[in-house]
Amino acid sequence: MILQQLSALYDRLAADSERGADLPTLGFSKQNISYAVVLKPDGTLVAFDDIRVEVPKGKKTAMVSQKRMVLGGTKPSGSGLNPCFLWDNTGYLLGYKGSGEEKAEKRAQEAFAALRDKHLALETVVNHPQYSAVCRFLEAWDPARAPELFTNPDLLTGNGIFRIQGEEDYVHELPELRSWWLDGGEDLWKGADGKKAKDEGEKGMCLVTGRMAKIAVLHEPIIKGVANAQSMGAKLVSFNCNSFTSFAKEQSANAPVGEHAAFAYCNALNYLLGRQETRQLIGDSTTVFWADVPPAKMEMLESIVGRAISPPRDAMHAGNLSRVQEVLDKLAQGKLKKDDLDDAGAPFYILGLSPNVSRLSIRFWFESTFGELMESVQRHYDALRLQPQWTEKNSKNPDPKLIAPNSILRETAREPKDIPPLFSAALMRSIIGGAPYPDAIAQAILRRISIDHDVNYIRCSYLKAWLLRKKSTETQSIITPMINKDNKEPGYLIGRLFAAYEKTQLDANRDRKLNRTIRDSFYSSASATPRGVMARLQRLYSHHLNQLDPGAKINREKLIQSIVGDLTAIPAHMSLEQQAQFTLGYYQQMQDFYTPKNDQEKTEQE
Repeated sequence: MILQQLSALYDRLAADSERGADLPTLGFSKQNISYAVVLKPDGTLVAFDDIRVEVPKGKKTAMVSQKRMVLGGTKPSGSGLNPCFLWDNTGYLLGYKGSGEEKAEKRAQEAFAALRDKHLALETVVNHPQYSAVCRFLEAWDPARAPELFTNPDLLTGNGIFRIQGEEDYVHELPELRSWWLDGGEDLWKGADGKKAKDEGEKGMCLVTGRMAKIAVLHEPIIKGVANAQSMGAKLVSFNCNSFTSFAKEQSANAPVGEHAAFAYCNALNYLLGRQETRQLIGDSTTVFWADVPPAKMEMLESIVGRAISPPRDAMHAGNLSRVQEVLDKLAQGKLKKDDLDDAGAPFYILGLSPNVSRLSIRFWFESTFGELMESVQRHYDALRLQPQWTEKNSKNPDPKLIAPNSILRETAREPKDIPPLFSAALMRSIIGGAPYPDAIAQAILRRISIDHDVNYIRCSYLKAWLLRKKSTETQSIITPMINKDNKEPGYLIGRLFAAYEKTQLDANRDRKLNRTIRDSFYSSASATPRGVMARLQRLYSHHLNQLDPGAKINREKLIQSIVGDLTAIPAHMSLEQQAQFTLGYYQQMQDFYTPKNDQEKTEQE
């Protein structure tokens, strides 16, 4: 199903005049090109032109290669000599690596000889003066001259192409050469010494289209853009070990996909991975998404979903901004409905990928409609909704109204690299599929709190959502965005009581800075084994209470008595769920202390 939807996306894009112009067709590929070998009509070298472009990079700029359409697919893999037609890397194009290593330079010279011989073998067949000029250059070029003439070290790792002096088109872009390539030239190039290549692909039933087709031996172009995958790219479908095969079939015959379908799904996936609007990194999973709508409508839906799933990004056309912001505002307020969305019935797809050596693993795959997807996202944000700790009134960095998945995942480990790889997929299943939130993430967050004692908005929002989806419908009403004094859960009450003890200590020492608060000293034990520590906290509370003003003392004692009155017993040990209740009770009681009553009433009405 995944390959079918990607292949269908390619067909829609290819049929669109605007987006299809940049999409490779069968027999072509997009490659990073850094320089052009400029020749005279007789093949004499004129110059090596740097054709990279300058782009902003932070506060500075950087030179990056151009993405240009070339003849042929991705650079063939393997240890053999695999030259490309009228383009290649510097080792093949000039026989020069610039590494100074004898073995590497020898390999480069062998690669150049292979490229030269294959081009010369086709000269009479191609029969074009500009191609002949390239052949004269290759015939006369001595790799030993490269250190003297190819002087820009930044171009050594790039790919090059050819251009004849005075001509606008690069040689590989000439209409005559493109036509020749499509009319059988590619098969001749793949053969040896200008002879037509052996028809390697067998015909069979394509699993994607359901029709008889020539089965692709390799699924190309290779997939690029997945975070932490090999720099040369990775494959979604490949077989190179006997343990992965069946019935003595070789390579992709185990999952037969037609050449066109394989080419289509690979290019569609590369298209999604190459666009900021359709690609996000959630944990270790590179996530792409798209809608089954005409390309003209795709941008709006992509912008809405991308910004709904993760914090707003900068890349957006001004025409979409107000509409997307309107949807986000309704999400934040919990008021988004399917009727508010255009194209609510459009099929929508989300694919999560992560690297596995030279292959890609599918972390998650969701199929839904645009409207159902946004309703799922709305339920997710409703579950997370919590009274913020920091707002525009008390901080320059207020808590986000919509919490991104990455923000939740970052709260599970000290360093991003330590986030367990399975967390992202599990969290996305909860967001998109409505599954219970992962226990493992709640456990990791509680572990972090017990270590650093940072009971913050994002951590507590997740714990609240986790508790909501664990509870039955009848008991969900006690878990609310703001403090709920009707919540009689022991963990919640003990958390509120602990917050009241700490606030009393802080109020009693208002004029001096404490080295350690009650939270610093007792949070871990109070949240896990409260019976062993609450008696001591009560004695500390009595000491601090006597230092308060009479009015504050009376109000605080009333609060403590109301909490204790609902607490039938103090557990010796608290379960994971009770620890989450403790954390939520502590957080909400502390926010209640610092929230003016008129603001609280206004928030409750909203």
